[in-house]
Amino acid sequence: MYFAGIDWGNATHSVCLIDESGQEVEAFDVAHDSAGLDELVGRLKKREPLAGVAIETSRGPLVSALVDAGITVFPVNPKVSKAWRNGWSANGVKTDPGDARAIAHGLRQHHQNLRPLLLDSPLARELAILCADQKHLIQQRTALVNSLIAALKAYYPQALEWFDDWTSPTSHDFIITFPTPASLRAASKKRLTGFLKTHRIGLSALWLRRIDAARAAAAPPENSATTPVCAAKALLAVSTAKQLRTLDAALAEYKKRIRELFENHPDSGIFTSLPGAGEKLAPRLLSSFGDNRAKFRNAASVQALSGVVPYKFKSGKIDFDRFRYACDKEFRDAMTSFAYQSTRFCPWAGAFYAKARAAGQSHFQALRNLAAKWAKIIFRMWTEYATYDESIITRSLALHGVIIPQCKGCEKS
Repeated sequence: MYFAGIDWGNATHSVCLIDESGQEVEAFDVAHDSAGLDELVGRLKKREPLAGVAIETSRGPLVSALVDAGITVFPVNPKVSKAWRNGWSANGVKTDPGDARAIAHGLRQHHQNLRPLLLDSPLARELAILCADQKHLIQQRTALVNSLIAALKAYYPQALEWFDDWTSPTSHDFIITFPTPASLRAASKKRLTGFLKTHRIGLSALWLRRIDAARAAAAPPENSATTPVCAAKALLAVSTAKQLRTLDAALAEYKKRIRELFENHPDSGIFTSLPGAGEKLAPRLLSSFGDNRAKFRNAASVQALSGVVPYKFKSGKIDFDRFRYACDKEFRDAMTSFAYQSTRFCPWAGAFYAKARAAGQSHFQALRNLAAKWAKIIFRMWTEYATYDESIITRSLALHGVIIPQCKGCEKS
């Protein structure tokens, strides 16, 4: 039996092969390109039987090449591999070939306790990548919106009164069209109403008052203290608004593509049936669970990976639960966000959250505990390919003496 350890890098990968007695059989480096990956797969395939390959990542072209070639891959947490390296040598020396050797020895000693990488279908994997990237783009948009608002407060506070939601594309176009207080005052009523009609905003009494107030506003005194600030901040505001407009178009493309992939996935009905999931959270939940049913042993493994349950820390007289930092952060965010939405659309979830808060739990602690309950339910639905049935939960609660009103037409958020 042979065991391989890989210390991956951006340009080259260090590889070490050892046998079951711990003797080094082969050590080499390969380039991070198609030729190098082909060479790696070819040399590993010659070593039979190969127990597997341990590596400090679970994604990327290197992992895909190994899995596609039928090689068993064991993803290893960098903290675990660091402990293996320290156990192999206490002198603190760190090299890429040395790390590959330590990982190979760790795999030989602990492979029975490690779980091999199980990939989802290509459709589910693409959906997971899109959902994660979409969230990062939304975070970028939030940062840009905060920058835009800060700039407007410095020179153009009148504009802040026009819109409540500065993530809307209309608000970004407004700043590009009317970048300064002077340009807003100089605009005719016809031009302002035309802008609103172009962006499909009805001429309600509120908007008409805003138009009249903008045109009646007195001009600020022109002095050296205000003019430079206005000129500089106007350039920043317009530049930020243009970035937001580009980002809005990109997010629209992501939303469209995610909807297409989600609707074409056979498991989409499972997650759309959840009360409060809606078109935003249902794809994120599906991408977090995936579609490989061998990925999770039980509901407890779902709870642990998503970080909605703490872990036990016990040493001597010390015995308490600790917050689970080591988890899939995207998974936890999806589960707790869904748990919050479910309190609005599902009676038992709302009652559970209210009881947890009354018991002294914080908002996020109550949401994590509710998400832990949902993890059990969704795992059962996921493994049995079943949609959500409120009556089953109600009957189960009734058996334990808890009576919750029947959910009447739970809407989707």
